[in-house]
Amino acid sequence: MSVKLNIKKNYGDFTLNISYESPSRRIGILGESGSGKSLTLKSIAGIEKPDSGYICVDGRVLYDKNICLSAQKRRVGYLFQSLALFPYMDVKQNIMAAVRGKKAEKTQQAEQIMERFALTELSDRLPSQLSQGQKQRVALGRILAANPEAILLDEPFSALDRHIKGNMRDELINMLKDFKGTLITVSHDIEELYALSDELMVIDGGEVIGCGKTDDILNHPPNFKTALLAGWENIASVNINDSICIDDFDISPKLSDIPDKISGVAIRADKISVLEGELSLNVLKPEIKKEPFGYKLLFYTSENAKKPLCVRLDDRDFQLLEGKIPKKLYINREDLCFFK
Repeated sequence: MSVKLNIKKNYGDFTLNISYESPSRRIGILGESGSGKSLTLKSIAGIEKPDSGYICVDGRVLYDKNICLSAQKRRVGYLFQSLALFPYMDVKQNIMAAVRGKKAEKTQQAEQIMERFALTELSDRLPSQLSQGQKQRVALGRILAANPEAILLDEPFSALDRHIKGNMRDELINMLKDFKGTLITVSHDIEELYALSDELMVIDGGEVIGCGKTDDILNHPPNFKTALLAGWENIASVNINDSICIDDFDISPKLSDIPDKISGVAIRADKISVLEGELSLNVLKPEIKKEPFGYKLLFYTSENAKKPLCVRLDDRDFQLLEGKIPKKLYINREDLCFFK
């Protein structure tokens, strides 16, 4: 088992109560602000001490009833959002600060790290003289110089503009491709979690509300909150009599396989088609919003609908309409996600 967590800590107005196990070495944590994501990372790193529980990473017990390793002994590298570089040390000195041993050994290892991360020509620059991407390379180089057994990434790209996030993410993945230890990434960005994690833990209100393979959790969310965090736009409660009735959208899809004990449904906006599908819905004229990478269409199914169905189309699909407003929407049964 790569990671075993049972973290209990009372902060007065907030309680962290995390229970999670996973064999994966690439784990993502998804949750809204204030849900307990960063507190979980800080507990693993030894910055926060739980009231009770245990923390085990890669077979090493970091915290238990009679064990509480110091942050220095945990062999865990923590990449803060701020990167936390020493402002009055140059690049080489920042990296050497993490290396143990005699000065000659520290110098040699720092030079190897700088060469690996293309920092040699920047070795005498202060953090204030570096770009954000260069700072991140220094911060990660400093972490790896300490030979950690686990690395924790806390919203690694939150301070970056969208247009450079993709390149930075790809660069980070490349830098970590040879890292054999456990990587745990906190993020609210779905693309980052897809790229950096194989398994996903979803936290809300200090507790785990969903976990599993990243692809499964994001494409088949287990509950309302996870669907919201995963970016599913169309979420509603359902009533079951002889058939399913989704009151908010005023639709009653005819299904031969109604799941047992369901309370809600979610439909991804990019899974609703204006061309073809198993289930068809009559719709009223939509509000159309142009977006950077396509269009968002907001359709009401009837005058009684409480909220619209959101449909996302890329430019190519929208052009297929040739300016015509569709009168029907289509949904495949497999794209309806039901919650128990």
